[in-house]
Amino acid sequence: MTIRHSKYGVWDVYEDLKGLPTTPGHQSWSVIIQALPYVWRMIKEVASIRECWLLLAVYLSLLLLSSIVPAIALSYSGQLLTVVDSAVQHKTIDPALLSNIIIGAFVSSSATRVLRYAIQRIAKPIRTHIRIYYSVHTFHAYSRLDVPTFDDPAVQRQLQQPFSHMSIEPLAFTVISVTLRSISTAIQLVTQSLVLFNLLRDQPDGLLLAFLCSLLGFHQRPKFHLGNLKSNSVWVATTNDADYIKSEGLKQTVTDATHRKEIVASGIAPYLLSEYRKAVYRVSTRATDFYAAVMDNSDTYVIFNFIFFPEILRALPEIVFAVRALRQPESIPLSLASLNLIKQTTTSFTSTAFSLMNDTQSITTTFARVIQLYEVARIPNRVKVVPTEKTKEQQKLDQDDPNFGVPFPENDQTLRLGISVEFCQVSFKYPGSDTYALRNTSFKIERGQLCVIVGTNGSGKSTILKLIARLYDPSEGRILIDGIDVKTLRIADLRRAISVLFQDYTLFPLSIRENIGLGDPYHSNDLSKIQHAAELGGAHTFIDRLPEKYETYLERPVQDYYSELPEGTENPFGNLVDYSRVREAGNITSVDGGGSAGNRGLSGGQMQRIALARTFMRSVASEHSVGLLLFDEPSASLDPTAEHDLFERLRRLRGNKTMIFSSHRFGNLTRHADLILYMNDSIVLEEGTHDQLIQQDGEYARIWMLQAQAFL
Repeated sequence: MTIRHSKYGVWDVYEDLKGLPTTPGHQSWSVIIQALPYVWRMIKEVASIRECWLLLAVYLSLLLLSSIVPAIALSYSGQLLTVVDSAVQHKTIDPALLSNIIIGAFVSSSATRVLRYAIQRIAKPIRTHIRIYYSVHTFHAYSRLDVPTFDDPAVQRQLQQPFSHMSIEPLAFTVISVTLRSISTAIQLVTQSLVLFNLLRDQPDGLLLAFLCSLLGFHQRPKFHLGNLKSNSVWVATTNDADYIKSEGLKQTVTDATHRKEIVASGIAPYLLSEYRKAVYRVSTRATDFYAAVMDNSDTYVIFNFIFFPEILRALPEIVFAVRALRQPESIPLSLASLNLIKQTTTSFTSTAFSLMNDTQSITTTFARVIQLYEVARIPNRVKVVPTEKTKEQQKLDQDDPNFGVPFPENDQTLRLGISVEFCQVSFKYPGSDTYALRNTSFKIERGQLCVIVGTNGSGKSTILKLIARLYDPSEGRILIDGIDVKTLRIADLRRAISVLFQDYTLFPLSIRENIGLGDPYHSNDLSKIQHAAELGGAHTFIDRLPEKYETYLERPVQDYYSELPEGTENPFGNLVDYSRVREAGNITSVDGGGSAGNRGLSGGQMQRIALARTFMRSVASEHSVGLLLFDEPSASLDPTAEHDLFERLRRLRGNKTMIFSSHRFGNLTRHADLILYMNDSIVLEEGTHDQLIQQDGEYARIWMLQAQAFL
């Protein structure tokens, strides 16, 4: 049995007794060797930042100076022994020497502080320039990933690891500072060791006292402690305590802003409080943080290691001093001075040694993060272009390269006539699901046709549109675009030729103008085209009534900050805390500062119209480069009048382009469709025109009559 089970309060811990290293700080030197090419690349990139050259040179010079000054300060402290020795043996003091010691110690101490301050100041602009440079790398790493790759939890963790601290401390600066600081600390340690040795070797028991004092210092080194759990072993902690899990869930419910509206509107706050009180009292003292629970179960270790053992180490130098005083009473003044000086100097020495140990340990961790930083930019996308005879000459290109694949279309003029789409026995399961979202689906939509896919929610309508846009690839079967396997086409070319609006549309944390303009980024600065697209989407009227019109941010990407005083309480001066006046002065309209107060008060239908306007922007501004329009439930949040107006505008806009709709509503649009696909339970049950399907008297006809009766 290699797995040990332990119980700590509500926590169950399972530890692999093999003790395999799991964290970068405990990996072998092979990690550092593996990271060297990446570190060298990072150094070259930082060196290419023009503003950093001089700053890095100054930074290095200051670090080198700071590594020498402590040894100089230590030498002045050591000269005090000479003064004490002279005072004890000859009853005289050299005023000049004492003055030099005092002045030298003061200058050394001041120089240390000045250098430390200067290093901090020079590091700020270096850190800023590096953060700006690598923010582009971060942006690229996130933006290049396709949907199934980005949704993978393993990829999410891989993205978070190297970027988790980037906003605080850029990794490249950490690499430079840790490496240079380690070199500086090593120099400081060597120089201090030489000075300390020269000072103490002639002192009776000096080296022995220094060793004993350093033992206490090293024992008191800050350390992470988990009782019997080893930090370099494989272990996992979990809890199945129903009351503890419930209490934590209730706590998150009342602290997460997502649930606030429903809590207030439904009046369930008293019930939540009652349930939390019962759960937390049932779990009683077992409800504690995991690390606190582990510490509570290691009392014996704590009592000995943190109470008795330090006192033993602290007493050893005094014991040696007492023995020596008994043997040589006349040396007590000098020995007492030596003991105090040794304690001071060894404290400084052990502090330097700790710093070097920490830097050495963090180098491996930091270098491992460097590997992760560059590897995230090479995460392979799941949606790839399949090589063909036409792309053999492109084999030197990476398959993630946007230029890899068959160009589409071969003739841009063909897009004016629309794009044909054919599904051949296509089946698909979403990642992580065992259920088919689409099964053995076959159909063909000719160039320029209007196709409406109808069916109940979850029948597979949206999945068809996502597969056409190559957000995912089918598990089985083929999809042909203009008779060409979609997997062989250049992905960028394919997506330029398609305009799509999904049911789960998104609005970006940008202005309304930018949200619409992103439909065609190449014309995003043309306000007239943006306004025209907004008119087609039915959004211009209400946008024009907003105070900031098209410059309105629906969700402000930068939050406001508030003081820690809770609103409604009294501040230290006895005044009632009320943020309304400062919000009014700063023109801050939302309480949370995030601009999310009902998305500036817009309704769901208005938000959908903005998303529609973005689709129209792509169709209008890129009229000659778009041949296929995909709309997934485009009227889900619209009232009947707005829905009718939208469909009329869409039919007029279409021209000869191919247009595919998905909808669960049967109405005016299906009457004009060239092809209707009726879906249920992930398969196409019926296909044809409206009249043909009514004559078949199948499921489509039955549901058509059910919906029609609601208006009779």
